[in-house]
Amino acid sequence: MPDTLLQFLAQQAQLVSGPQLMIADENLKGTSLQALPTDNIALITNRFDLNEQAISAGFNSMFNDFDFSGFADNHFEQILYRVSKEKLVTHHIINNARRLIKPGGTLILVGKKNDGIKAYTDKAGHYFGCKVKPKKQGSAYIAVIQKQTTETPTLNDVNYPKLRSCLEINNNHVLSKPGLFGWNKIDQGSAFLADHLPDFFQYFQSKPKSILDLGCGYGYLSLMASTYINAKFIATDNNAAAIAACSKNFLAFGIDGEVIAGNCAQNINQRFDAVLCNPPFHSGFGTDSQLTQQFVTSSYEHLNPGGKALFVANRFVPIESCAGKHTKLANIEKIAENKSFKLVLVSRGEVSRS
Repeated sequence: MPDTLLQFLAQQAQLVSGPQLMIADENLKGTSLQALPTDNIALITNRFDLNEQAISAGFNSMFNDFDFSGFADNHFEQILYRVSKEKLVTHHIINNARRLIKPGGTLILVGKKNDGIKAYTDKAGHYFGCKVKPKKQGSAYIAVIQKQTTETPTLNDVNYPKLRSCLEINNNHVLSKPGLFGWNKIDQGSAFLADHLPDFFQYFQSKPKSILDLGCGYGYLSLMASTYINAKFIATDNNAAAIAACSKNFLAFGIDGEVIAGNCAQNINQRFDAVLCNPPFHSGFGTDSQLTQQFVTSSYEHLNPGGKALFVANRFVPIESCAGKHTKLANIEKIAENKSFKLVLVSRGEVSRS
């Protein structure tokens, strides 16, 4: 989130002495929370790393998939929210905001034009019974929406909280939900990796006994890998919706494993024979080089000596150069590619006994 947007939220927060709620998702990534008061603001986030950051900053913070059921009706004087990238998430949050805010209280929406802030302001204003236009502040827009009496129906969020079947693997239903990347389909990159799993396992002298699914989403790669080998699976993701969906899928498929919330496996201390990874490297044709390095480094550090990691990414993502930072003990090889994606195998060398 640009500092100007956070500064505006901080200014609005200072105007209210009663209880407030800050809603934080990936748009808040990389932003310091120090400008916000901690004495009267609760924070709810669907990102594990933001929850850790908020707790360290002194906030009463909750990590979940935007589950507001623990809050009483009319509890907050103000809710602060940078609109999300996904429409259904934003609709879900606006719907809950009307229940949570006291009569006369305010919902603060901020965002850029391409975030859909104008449309969300119009919808929220109609839903709250308070028509308002967002005000332009530099490249951003800010809307202050006051809760008034209204019987307007809720916005369509496609029953956001509900896990639902999105596809089948070996006649078993795979559960997913809005709020996850590619929640109702198989990501093309993941499908490309899954198609090459038999080839990947051929690189091992003996089949791996432990597998880390890094950035697991709803668990597709683990589910597919489990059809080829018997292994202990650990799946991890930063997103609360991913943890919920993957946990249910592990249970339904009878997978021997565990699903752990975490930021790039930083809180997982064990090492694995294999790592599978389809990380969020890309946004359009731009890449986040720091995020790329974080996933590659974590994968390498979580491999046993002689272990192997398999990455899928857009062809332009420089995984090889990131993995190359570990060249003393790593072997890096592109093992497949198509018009859109490539598979990169990173092998951790055996520890020298000399």
